[in-house]
This record gives sequence, C-alpha cells and structure tokens, in this order.
Amino acid sequence: RSLKEIAALYGCEASLEKVEEFRKAQGLSSIGSKCFQAANVSAILVDDGLAFDKMLELEVHKEFVPTVGRVLRIEWLAETIINDDSFSGSSWTLDSFTETFVAKLKSVASKIVGLKSIAAYRSGLEIDPCVSKTDAEDGLRKELTGQRPLRITNKSLIDYLFTCSLDISVQSHLPMQIHTGFGDKDLDLRKCNPLYLRAVLEDERFAKCQLVLLHASYPYSKEASYLASVYSQVYLDFGLAIPKLSVQGMVSSLKELLELAPINKVMFSSDGYAFPETYYLGSRRARDVVYRVLSAACEDGDLSIEEAIDAVEDIFRRNASDLYKLNVANGSIHQKTMIADSTIASSCVEQDVLFVRIVWNDASGQHRCRVVPAGRFYEIARNKGVGLTFASMGMTSFCDGPADGTNLTGVGEIRLMPDMSTLLRLPWSTREEMVIADMQIRPGEAWEYCPRYVLRKVTKVLLDEFNVTMKAGFENEFYLRRKLVR
Repeated sequence: RSLKEIAALYGCEASLEKVEEFRKAQGLSSIGSKCFQAANVSAILVDDGLAFDKMLELEVHKEFVPTVGRVLRIEWLAETIINDDSFSGSSWTLDSFTETFVAKLKSVASKIVGLKSIAAYRSGLEIDPCVSKTDAEDGLRKELTGQRPLRITNKSLIDYLFTCSLDISVQSHLPMQIHTGFGDKDLDLRKCNPLYLRAVLEDERFAKCQLVLLHASYPYSKEASYLASVYSQVYLDFGLAIPKLSVQGMVSSLKELLELAPINKVMFSSDGYAFPETYYLGSRRARDVVYRVLSAACEDGDLSIEEAIDAVEDIFRRNASDLYKLNVANGSIHQKTMIADSTIASSCVEQDVLFVRIVWNDASGQHRCRVVPAGRFYEIARNKGVGLTFASMGMTSFCDGPADGTNLTGVGEIRLMPDMSTLLRLPWSTREEMVIADMQIRPGEAWEYCPRYVLRKVTKVLLDEFNVTMKAGFENEFYLRRKLVR
C-alpha cells in the first residue's frame, strides 16, 4: 500500500527498484520538498534522541516547513551524561548525577517544545512516582557497573528520572510525550498499557502537567481514551498507529480514541522519521482516516457538519499548536481530501461570535484591549497576533500618552500573541470573546516589558532559588442592584 502511494507521488512504476531509482536521481533536497509539499504540514517536532549514522541539524528542516521544534528524550540525556568520557563512572552519586541531569534539563527548557520518555521500552509504564532515593541510588550503582556505552534499564532509576523530569516539565510548562502501546520487538507490550500510569496521574504534584500518550496507545486505544476523559493532564497522539495499521485498524483505533476523549485532546502526528516519505504517508493516510471517522460520526448524529469541521481544525492543527505553544500557519487541514472546503471552512464559533477582545495589562495596572472581528481573529490574529506600539505600555492611568521618563514612544511595535488557553466567552456580551495576550518583540521572543513574562521570571526565581511558590488572591468588588418596576 505504502509503495503504491509513494510511486503515485513520484509518478513512477510501483516497484521498490523504480522508487529507489527515482530517489537517487532527484536527490534528498528535491525528494524532501516534494514529500513535505504533498504532506502540507506546518511544523516538525524532532526527537533527536534516536541515533542514525547520518542526521541533519534541526535548522535544515526549515527548508521544508516554517516551524521546527525539538523534543528532548530524557533517557537519552541521562545516558549521554553517564557515557561522557570526561566523567568517571565511579565518581557518580545519585545526588551529583541528579544535579547534572536537572541542570541540563533546565538549561534547554526554553529551547525545546517538550520532553519525551521511552520508559515503556526499558522497564514498562508502571512507574512509581514515590520511588525512594535509596532504590534509585542502588539502581544507578548497578548501571555503572555495566559496559559502556550504557543503556539504562534499571526500573528504579528510570522511575526516578521520569519523576525528576516531570518536575521540570511542570515548572517549565513543557508537555511530556510518553511512548505507549506497540513498538519494536525489544518492547514488552504487556507493560505498555497506559493504565499503568495511574499512580503518576493520581499524584497531586503532577496534576498540572501535560502528558501526551503517543501512538494511539494501540492496542490499548480504549484505555487511553478513558484516561483522557477523566484526567485533565492526559492528551492523545495517534501517530504511528496511522499509517502502520490496516485501513480498518486505523479507523477502529481512531474511533476508540474518540469514544470518550474530548476532541480537543486528540491530535495528529505523522510519526515521520529518517525518510521524507514517512511524513507524507502519515499525513496523507491521517486525512483519509479522520475523514472516514468524522463522516460516520455525522451520519450517526454524534456530530453536526459544523462540529466535524471544527474537529478537523482541532485534530490537525489547533490542539498541537496550543499544547506545544507553536506559532504555525494553517497547514494540514486545507487538503482536497478533507471535509472542509473554502465555502464552509469557518467554524461554528466564528459564525456565532462577532468580536474577540485581545487583552493585556499596562504598567499602571489597567486592563486594555484590541478588538478584532472574529473572522479575522481566527483566520490571522490567532496565530500571527496583532501589532501594538511601544507607547501603549508607558501610558499612565490619567492620560493617553506615555509618562515622562519611560523612553517608550510611538516609534516601534510589538506583537500581542493570544494565549488560546485563556479564551472565553463574555457572559455579559455573549457574541464576544476575550483572550489574554503575551507581548513578543519578535516571533517566539518575549518583550522585556511584558507583564506576564516578568511574572513568569519572578515566580521561577522564587521557586528555583528560594523554594517559594507564589500564590495570588483576588479581591472582587461589586454592587448588588435591585430592579424596580415603576
């Protein structure tokens, strides 16, 4: 099946020899451009913990897609530290190793879009979030007696690494991807059921983390759907199950994911790696499968056409964009195989809402906003933001002009970037929405005067350096009025 689809893309005979002949004649750059253009994806998230003899730098991928992000595999990082020739295995203690591991995680936290664990491959998903330091120290000692390069398999040490990484994940607001379900033959499938993660999910320390169960957890898709329905921190990614399974297997697995899981927690990925064709195959097949599943849902009355169109937007772009905090343009949803076309592409939200207020706080503590028509917001401003002059943060509470000495003038502009996790409908004006914005001086770079950015920095310093967690209370003042009929 895959060979036929690739041959059709290349316009050659459907045989392995002819496809390889075409690839060699065209070259990697040409093949990559053809596959990614056909895949029509807007972002690639690269897990570079999977070693190949030849690997491209992250920046090279921007030749093919506008947005490229790195996902850091925690087991790979731990093994890289231990296998470093500059360190003697006998010199490691759990405390010194943890200090180095955590420091390296923190040093790259702002440069990655997420973490990843393959604990399922090593010791299974029955992770003990309360593993003792004594057991972890014993596990590290046993690992250090093994041959180099080291491949960590000790369960206590892996559980300890997982827990440490989740702490950083919560502090840095980074999602954690977790391999679940099927994989290569060195994996014990019995230990890869995501239900084994219950101890982690019930731990209050990690109630605000974001865990992404990869590969549709196949054959445990129903179990994954259940977890996403009852735990706010669980999200689902169906890459690998699509396109690896049979057509009916792919359809069945996605249906099972959507039986209980909220649609805004289920997301596409191609699970592409090594070869450009894998990105194309994952993207192409995902469109067909999602179309089948959502069409059936419409026929059964589970979804309206408008809801199905919105689900397409969620699954193929919005969910991942919001979760990984990506600033990506429309990509995957605008293919001919999709339910949507240009005449009915607007979501039911956009049809109902007239305006969206993009809100920020200025230096004097006042709420200010830019009002954008809903259609323009969801089409453009949602991802690209809106412009705002520097002077807006220098205004006082009693005049519409920057205060003396601020050095903030009407020359220069920042972007107000909506934080979609704060979007809500105004209860007193039901055809309007509001969303809080971050201020960026350029894409992905916070403006130093952004109040939200400053607050994040301060809370991080308090936690990292003083172990103090900031909490906020709000005093609400209001009037109660009584309606009089005269």
